[in-house]
Amino acid sequence: MSEQALLEQAKICLEQGEYETAIALLEKCIEENPEELTYYWYLGLVYLLQENEELAQEIWLSVLLQGNSQEVEQWRSELINLLEIKAKENITEKKLGNAKIIYQSIFFINPDYENIELLNNLVEALSMFASTLSFNKEYEAARDVYLEALSLNPDHSISWHSLAFNYYYLEQYNEAEESIQKAIKLDDLSAVNYQILGLILEKKEQYPSAIKAYQKSINSDPKFLDAYADLANIYLQQNQANKAIEIYKASLDVASIGFRISIFNKIADAYNKMGEQSLVALYRGYCAYIARKNQVAIPYFEKFLDSNEDNLDVYLNLVDCYILTNQTSSAINLIEKASKLFPNNLSLKRLNQSILPIIYKNTEEIKFYRERFSQLLTELIRDTILNTPQEQKDAFQSLQIGTNFYLGYQGENDLEIQKKYSYYIHKILKKKYPDHCISLSFNQDINQRKIRIGYISLNLHNLGKFYFNWIKNRDQSKFEIYVYDISENDESVKHEYWNFREMFKIHSDRMKFIFGTIDDILPHIIIDNLDILIFPEIGLDPKTTILAVMRLAPIQCATWGHPITSGSPNIDYFLSSDLIEPNNAEEHYSEKLIRLPNLGFSIEAPVLPSLNKERSDFQLQENFIVYLCCQATFKYLPQYDYIFPSIARHNPSFQFVFIDSFLGSVITDSLKKRLDVAFAKFNLHYEDYCVFLNTLSVKDYLILVQLSDIFLDSFCWSGGLTTKDAIACSLPVVTCPGHIMRARQSYGMLQMIEVTETIAETEAEYIEIAVRLGLDHKWRQAVRESITANKHRLFNDRECIRGLETFFEEAVQKHSKINLFSEASEK
Repeated sequence: MSEQALLEQAKICLEQGEYETAIALLEKCIEENPEELTYYWYLGLVYLLQENEELAQEIWLSVLLQGNSQEVEQWRSELINLLEIKAKENITEKKLGNAKIIYQSIFFINPDYENIELLNNLVEALSMFASTLSFNKEYEAARDVYLEALSLNPDHSISWHSLAFNYYYLEQYNEAEESIQKAIKLDDLSAVNYQILGLILEKKEQYPSAIKAYQKSINSDPKFLDAYADLANIYLQQNQANKAIEIYKASLDVASIGFRISIFNKIADAYNKMGEQSLVALYRGYCAYIARKNQVAIPYFEKFLDSNEDNLDVYLNLVDCYILTNQTSSAINLIEKASKLFPNNLSLKRLNQSILPIIYKNTEEIKFYRERFSQLLTELIRDTILNTPQEQKDAFQSLQIGTNFYLGYQGENDLEIQKKYSYYIHKILKKKYPDHCISLSFNQDINQRKIRIGYISLNLHNLGKFYFNWIKNRDQSKFEIYVYDISENDESVKHEYWNFREMFKIHSDRMKFIFGTIDDILPHIIIDNLDILIFPEIGLDPKTTILAVMRLAPIQCATWGHPITSGSPNIDYFLSSDLIEPNNAEEHYSEKLIRLPNLGFSIEAPVLPSLNKERSDFQLQENFIVYLCCQATFKYLPQYDYIFPSIARHNPSFQFVFIDSFLGSVITDSLKKRLDVAFAKFNLHYEDYCVFLNTLSVKDYLILVQLSDIFLDSFCWSGGLTTKDAIACSLPVVTCPGHIMRARQSYGMLQMIEVTETIAETEAEYIEIAVRLGLDHKWRQAVRESITANKHRLFNDRECIRGLETFFEEAVQKHSKINLFSEASEK
């Protein structure tokens, strides 16, 4: 065997820990060629890893002493280079003990040795390994590894911090305090360090000092909720419930929705200890209200108001609960009562004006509440005075009470009402944010860089599925993407929807998670100097509604994440679909309508789960024809209730499956009552035909779609993502397009895949198609086969993206010329 082969075999033995064999091979190499220094370097390394440090040093020193000064310097450098390589290899392979031995041996060769990168890598690796041990509750082992890391770098604050935690769990509190104090000395701005100090001092029963530590933690990071919780808890232990409540309330200002629920519960518990039952009811009510358990919140708020009539906030919340549980009359009555106590309050007036039922009893209700909504809006605008700073503040506060969200579910053209309300908002904002209500120009370098496009959303996790491919498949050489997530759901929230939100991080150039008020959001957008800002779902909440009336970029666009005109004077374009919009669509928008190719959106096919459930798991009959009716409950208008019994009367084996409202059983029960009446007119019982399922997980919902036979679209506001899922599962879709875009989404999708035989022109034809699909198995199967063959056309469309990008470029050029013309005119 050649020398080189012997050396390679020795290296393999070294890596595998077969040190004796490695020594024998290296000695054979030296015997055959005693002049080759590499063999000595490796032989010393083997002895070093055998923990025979003296022999290793003796071997290396015996070589170094044989050379002159120039040779020694060269040989020393060569040996150090080898040891550095081996140390790095051992770090990578997680052989940290070996890595540490090798690293420390370098100082024998060169006492002045310094390699910050290698040191940091070794210390970080040791710290990470210790962290794993600690996570597995191997605290003593973790402690020893942290101490090893600190022996290499005593200034590694993270290791001191983590070591303190390990001592804490080992109940060695003196050592824990000493360690955390060293961490604080190295990083006195760390809120976590002070929090750990507080925990340690609590264990040592040094309560005043622990309180000071927690306060320092909060001062260092006012958003660090753990410190608030620990500080409140220590006050509770000291029987200072009032102090604890004060801390909890302070933490509400920085807590996301999920944390607020927990904090409200803790405040209620604290008041319960104090015997303050009225306040217990208040905070239990807040807890249920934030968790969207409106029916649960109502009796708590009512109890509080029995003895506390002067709390405006509770009136507003209770009215909202009544609205969201379809108790519209109760909401109006309570508003009238509160208005006597607060006669000039604009928030009450705005809330009163915006009241609409979630689900209507009959068509007369729709007409009544639409007229009421419009009339009270006129009165609200008339009564709003903006002469003083306080009046301006009150007016702005009133804008944050609610939105016009449910107006769109009446099936009418909302252009004039939306414009009226948006101009009202604009009037208020011009007082509060005058600099954000004026036109903006592009930066002068617009033609020398990428176009900067922003998306601001609170629904990335769901409605983001529509426009995600606009971002993912953009031309990255031309467009730079900024995404602003204002959802108020903490990034740590785990939910089956939220994983999709994370994809926006990957495919955008910059993504910001912004928690807080309008004032918190604005700087994040302004600093990025956007060219185009897109509002995908204006109207879902007050924040996007208000922001969309400001001017935050030279060009601003809405799109059909929420398919209704914004009415805003500062939204320039509405990005829509050539296949979906009717011929007269321009009559429905305050914005300039852009008909993008095809659907406008490039949507992705859902990943369909395996069918590991049966119909019986969803209360469905195996041999029945199942019609999937899965739209949001408030999409079903009363004038179309007769559709279901009109279909059902043709076959007792027809079954309609609905999904309960996410707003709770009260809303679902309202629909059930209407269906009961509608079926009775045909001498049928709705319970014989209709199944209502609890809210499903995404996986179970897609299984349900696959187990169904026919998808029944809703009138006036058709399916969007639900229709996409139905087509992905090759489900025949029965739809009847209306006169406005939001009633034509399913129609556009069927046009896209060229399966149009289930598109009805009238209600009568809709019923006819639905019945035929149910009775004619061959035709139903033929439609399914056509969808299966063509459904690929629906997904990942690139033509609409190219159309969108062409629009972006042309809009920038157009507005650039306008800006230049305007500047020239001013000169």
